[in-house]
Amino acid sequence: MGIVRKKVKLVWGSKELEVEALIDTGTNRLIVPRDIADALGLKPLFKVKAELADGSVKEVDVAPIVVEIMGRSAPDYAVIVEKGEVCVGVETLETLGLAVDPVTGELYPTRRFVWRI
Repeated sequence: MGIVRKKVKLVWGSKELEVEALIDTGTNRLIVPRDIADALGLKPLFKVKAELADGSVKEVDVAPIVVEIMGRSAPDYAVIVEKGEVCVGVETLETLGLAVDPVTGELYPTRRFVWRI
């Protein structure tokens, strides 16, 4: 499928940043490097144990955030890592009603985007 990248808007309070993010279906959640988390003023609420790509397990901070992709916006949790790039995981995509087409490498809507209550 190759590498998929998309413009993503990250919002917290009155601060927002638009970045090009890696869409990573091998990742569960939204991953945000510490420098971007600090620029947005993210405040970690708790820590989780996370398995990294190399198989090691590390305790990481988690903070609330609002993520927007392709005009779809929803609250989410960001896992804060020390360095790297913004990565959008499969659970974040599901929250936004998006998926990756494995043939084209493009994102597409899986459903109408409304909150289900």
